[in-house]
Amino acid sequence: MEHADGRPLAVTAHHAEYLPADGAVLDVIATVRGPEPAGDVRHDGLAEVILLDTSGSMGAPQAKMRAARQAGVAAIDALPDGVAFAVVAGTGAATMVFPGEERLAVADERTRAAARRALQSLSPHGGTAIGTWLRLARRLLATRPDAIGHAILLTDGRNETERPEDLRAAVGECEGQLTVDCRAIGSADGVHDWDAAELLGIAEALGANPVVPVEDLTGLGDEFRAVLTRALARRVANARLRVRTTELARVRFLKQVHPTIADLTGRGVPDGELATAYPIGAWSPHDHRDYHLGLEVDPLAAGTRRRIGWLSTDTDAGAATVEVPLTVEWTDDTLRNSEIHPSVAFYTGQQDYAAAFHSGLAAARAGRIGEAEERLGRAVALAHDAGKDADVRRIARIVDVHDAAAGLVRLKVDVDWRRAEPSRVAAHTTTRWGADGDERRPPTPSSPVAPWSHCGERQTGAYCQDCGAAHGADGPASERR
Repeated sequence: MEHADGRPLAVTAHHAEYLPADGAVLDVIATVRGPEPAGDVRHDGLAEVILLDTSGSMGAPQAKMRAARQAGVAAIDALPDGVAFAVVAGTGAATMVFPGEERLAVADERTRAAARRALQSLSPHGGTAIGTWLRLARRLLATRPDAIGHAILLTDGRNETERPEDLRAAVGECEGQLTVDCRAIGSADGVHDWDAAELLGIAEALGANPVVPVEDLTGLGDEFRAVLTRALARRVANARLRVRTTELARVRFLKQVHPTIADLTGRGVPDGELATAYPIGAWSPHDHRDYHLGLEVDPLAAGTRRRIGWLSTDTDAGAATVEVPLTVEWTDDTLRNSEIHPSVAFYTGQQDYAAAFHSGLAAARAGRIGEAEERLGRAVALAHDAGKDADVRRIARIVDVHDAAAGLVRLKVDVDWRRAEPSRVAAHTTTRWGADGDERRPPTPSSPVAPWSHCGERQTGAYCQDCGAAHGADGPASERR
């Protein structure tokens, strides 16, 4: 099959060259790129499930249901001949729309036409139990274990008709079996009834793809076509990022930091002596993902230079990259050992933004207004400094921004917290280091701080990555913006 032809992914590593002689955590940005494109492309190794929310809320207004049907048609039209596919209606249960029985059809002119006709019968009714939708997608894709499985999930609401633990269990059953792209419908005025935490949990476990809010329903069909085009370009299934260390180093954490922030630390599995493999999903030739690896490194005498680890990738097809070495030198020179690699600073700034926003929102909901305004102000200042005006506008749905550069904000009176959901998911979506984007200024942290300790961990940003506490919260440093 095209997806199992043994083409490797490419991996490179970026990190500071020097460490303090008394030891430290080395921050590494690992960049992984998709395989080289092949010539002839076949599609019989791909499988797609389209999960459409048809609960009662999709009829309020009816424009949502019409847009969902049209988006489903757009997705079906984007399926090349040979792709296995199915369409599922999601309510308090999961129901086959096409084909009529629980199986996958194979895309061709006849099956695409039949699927388009079946979509016209969809009408809104019932509740929302997303776990049942995912379980049906897993069962369908399990009938094609040779194929790369993907689902696109469209919803406008939260998981109300099944227990949270049932959804978590369903997501766990799907891990390693399929990847998912989530699209979440809200109203044109920014009110969203879905739960960001639920969708982020699904996305993080099933491919770490961005959760995208949709407020302009006229663009939903184009969004579905774009998602399907990317998904159907995948040629490598079940890739892994492998971290091998010497006895001088231990993995502290591994996070995906582009295109979304997702903690992969707990998903690693032993893979030989002093090595751990982390699942990083399916890949197309155009994919580019960055990962933030933290290695706790032992002290050594100043002037000593050692190799402390290696990075590589492999796949179920046996395609492995050559190991990329990680080499450092210990030094007592403070100027050298306090340097932060630009890629680390870039992604630390975006993680600081996410931490500031989430901790500020939590404080606001708990009624801690002063703390909320300080942290949400910090998020606004970071977004403004990075030139991310869209993030500032989203946060301005729940605060009045008096001075974006200084981070001076005030919570709006009688806030509708449903307006915060897009910001909650957007905080996990990052721009790529080194990309030519729309940034007006280099997106580095606006107020870099020296490494500090909190919750028993070394911190490099303005907020503790464990609890969200601000650097120097009990002293003058907390006042810096």
